[in-house]
Amino acid sequence: MVWSRPDQPPIPTIYHTFRAKDVDSDQLVTYRVQDFTEDRHADVIQHYKENFVDDEPLAASRKISSRAVAMAEIVTFWSWCLEQRMTVVCYKEGSDEIVGVNLLHVATPGKHKQWKVSSALVAQRSQYKHLIPKRQLESEDLWNTFEAHIYVGQQFNVFERFGVDRYLTAYGLAVNRRYRGRGIATEMLKARIPMCKAFGIELTATNFTAVGSQLAAAKAGFKTDFEVMYDDFAKMGPKYVFPGIQTKSLKLMSLKIE
Repeated sequence: MVWSRPDQPPIPTIYHTFRAKDVDSDQLVTYRVQDFTEDRHADVIQHYKENFVDDEPLAASRKISSRAVAMAEIVTFWSWCLEQRMTVVCYKEGSDEIVGVNLLHVATPGKHKQWKVSSALVAQRSQYKHLIPKRQLESEDLWNTFEAHIYVGQQFNVFERFGVDRYLTAYGLAVNRRYRGRGIATEMLKARIPMCKAFGIELTATNFTAVGSQLAAAKAGFKTDFEVMYDDFAKMGPKYVFPGIQTKSLKLMSLKIE
């Protein structure tokens, strides 16, 4: 069953505020994490182009930013994620500059509306059907990054392991490079707790591909449920080889909402 955002809480709702260092000084300022609003759609897409594809380990390894077809397809994917209206954006008080964005999505089992792609090959089945189209992507490099996530989902079925029929997941957390080193990612992950409570969601779970996001998740209270070393991925065949990757593993981490 496809999950749709209810009318309440309204958009934009602020889920979390916190104090952290300003961008150009050690002065503490207030930040807020709130709903994405449609008027920032183009800005959010640009934010991911500038602060995600060259930094996320799998995408960086496969040089997604330099591949036109892959970029067109991943932009389509980001736009599909935004349609559910669950993405959150971090702003500094008194500024409309995007500090960070977390592409959030409520995952449910079963068939879902597919996002349009340009190829015609059939995708393998898994509980990640909500993430991928039935047809394979035209970009092999981008598809291979998806397949790493699909494998994790096949090995650890979140719905079955936790006995839930929905959970809050994410398809990328990107912090503006100017604001890194201030604990922004950890605070954005903490914002999932009040957000989940607002929507009656009892679990959030995400695949974290980078050591930085894994550490941030741990600080926010996430626990590791399943882990695959990238060296072990490489032993499974060429499609799972990610040249030059620095992080040692991909972790599926979760947080139960009490």
